[in-house]
Amino acid sequence: MEQSPEPGHRVEPAVDLEPVEEWFVERGVPHLVETEHDGSILDTWTRSLPLLVVAYLLLGLNALDLQNWTTAQNVGAAAAVLVILLATWAMSNRLRGVDTFARPTDIDPPELALFLVGPTIPVLVFGQVGDALETLATGVVLLAVVYVWSSFGMSALVRWGLKRSGGQLTGLGPLVARALPLLLLFNTFLFVNAEVWEVAGTLDGAAYAVVVLTFFVLGAGFAASRVPGFIRDQSHFAGWDEVSSATTGTPAERLPLPDGTPSPDPLLRRQRLNVGLIVLFGQALQITLVVAALVGFFVFFGFMAITPTTISSWTGLDELRVLAEASFGGRDLVLSESLVRVSVFLGAFSGMYFTVVLTTDDTYRAEFAGDVGPEIHQVLAVRSAYRIARGTHPDTDPDIRPSPDRRS
Repeated sequence: MEQSPEPGHRVEPAVDLEPVEEWFVERGVPHLVETEHDGSILDTWTRSLPLLVVAYLLLGLNALDLQNWTTAQNVGAAAAVLVILLATWAMSNRLRGVDTFARPTDIDPPELALFLVGPTIPVLVFGQVGDALETLATGVVLLAVVYVWSSFGMSALVRWGLKRSGGQLTGLGPLVARALPLLLLFNTFLFVNAEVWEVAGTLDGAAYAVVVLTFFVLGAGFAASRVPGFIRDQSHFAGWDEVSSATTGTPAERLPLPDGTPSPDPLLRRQRLNVGLIVLFGQALQITLVVAALVGFFVFFGFMAITPTTISSWTGLDELRVLAEASFGGRDLVLSESLVRVSVFLGAFSGMYFTVVLTTDDTYRAEFAGDVGPEIHQVLAVRSAYRIARGTHPDTDPDIRPSPDRRS
């Protein structure tokens, strides 16, 4: 006769949950996988250790001066940089009490500090303070990119987005037909406005990047503000029978489920962000294609219709940077850097406007919810079944909780 588990006794899951966890990763939601600990940002960088080792060496090469130094000087400087980087690594190992040339096996705070500070040392040795700050900033950005790409399963997310792109573009057509004529009319007027060329055509470097990114950030912020409500709608289940139906065709379809109505089981912050990325990625793909089409239109229109003399007059530049030239119908056509800048500027502005249309147009929102909504609904249903099997869902019997560190 089987004995009931004692109160508080923890047992292992009776089913293999690894296929479910692999299913989460393949769909770009690795943060729905539960482990004994919530996972550390350092663990994410550890998985990318070979890439970071290469980046450590390449960042140190920022000390070179390819424009002003001879080839021999740069080769000698590169050799000196490698020696300094290896010496810094060896000294770091000795200070931490490990073998002098022990290879790193994981990323902990000392390794993280070495990755950020180590490459700046040879740059400072060559007296390049500005380049040292740039090297440090590049290291920080690289760590952020590696974390986002690895932690949030961006590779799987890209594959998912490309797979869904056909259906998303089909639903996008009617909206583009309604919004694009007004958008083109308004932006074509701006495109032949001298003030726009004076501002956008002469912007350069970091200032231009900040202006363009501002449009992107504003559009992304507006789209992101609508995501929490969308996720809440898709996370609602009328009963466990609906959860069971939604998991059909997934590795979770045979997991045992309770009866009745599911209790609220809110996502953690990082899980909401992970699921939200799927929603945003679907919209971002559509917006990017529209922006690319608009930029291409402006470049073509400006190349065919606007002369270099007119561009010089509008921008006030004494000399234009010409990227390409051609002759057509007895007319000299010039593709200038100013033309590309203005086209990208207006394309980014159009992308922000189009994002607002996408998130406020009732027809599109219904079409998008009908396209992406079922997949999000299924992901959240699989999560509920998975958490029941792990014993971490609120509706699990509190006296029978599977061990959270189980890896079947």
